[in-house]
Amino acid sequence: MILCEFPLRGAGGEPISFARTVHSHGCARLPPASVEAEPLVYRRSLRLEGRVVEVATSVAGGRLVAEANRPLNARSVECVRAVIARMFRLDEDLSAFYARIAGDARLEWAAQGAGRILASPTVFEDAVKTICTTNCSWSATIRMTQACVDLGGGAFPEAVLLAKTPTAWYRDVARMGYRGPYIRAIADDVAGGRLDLESLRPSAQRPDEEVEAALLALPGIGPYGAAHVMQILGRHRRLVLDSWTRPKYRRLTGMKQAADSTIRRAFARYGEYAGLAFWLYLTRDWL
Repeated sequence: MILCEFPLRGAGGEPISFARTVHSHGCARLPPASVEAEPLVYRRSLRLEGRVVEVATSVAGGRLVAEANRPLNARSVECVRAVIARMFRLDEDLSAFYARIAGDARLEWAAQGAGRILASPTVFEDAVKTICTTNCSWSATIRMTQACVDLGGGAFPEAVLLAKTPTAWYRDVARMGYRGPYIRAIADDVAGGRLDLESLRPSAQRPDEEVEAALLALPGIGPYGAAHVMQILGRHRRLVLDSWTRPKYRRLTGMKQAADSTIRRAFARYGEYAGLAFWLYLTRDWL
């Protein structure tokens, strides 16, 4: 059944590309999400009032439409509406970025609706998944996140569940290695009310420097992880520099070597959107 629908326009009236948002980064496809092509459908499971519900988003009549695999009451529908708005960053205004890249040979294509980085329903989930991408293969990241979803009964587990899960599960089932104690510690702090990751959202009006410091204070989050989470949050100043982005930049530019400082200087003119400009430059060929 159709739960809700939204115009594919951002807060500044700029266009939103559903396809570019769904394919904005690899973590968007991690469990409990999946992507179907032709027609493009983005599915993921949510826990609503104790039940796991699959919500599918697609485009119909030029609008973003969300459907569920079972009937929902009014309260759950409103919850889904809020989650979809957060995931697709519908309240973000990228019109200033689009104005900045007008006439830019390498980025003007993005003004057709690219640039929204698909988020998870919670900052907590995005932080956990980011830690699961560090120093490992992509298949290992999928294994760890799938184990979390299995633990959550088909939906990503809430912090309280991960906090009370024995360390043996992290070691023997999810096989998270050194990441396990970090994730469990974060979950414990969130569940205990000592850590409020949701306050890092842009709506909180906290400066980037403060948000970055808060993320770097988390166990398992370093400069790469902080930049990654900030990008998902819609805070686009920091560049995500890692073992994939550095070589991809060198291939695209034909440079044999490129220090991080060199890459940062190349995108400094985009100001608060430097990290987004860098990411879009690297991922144009994804679609």
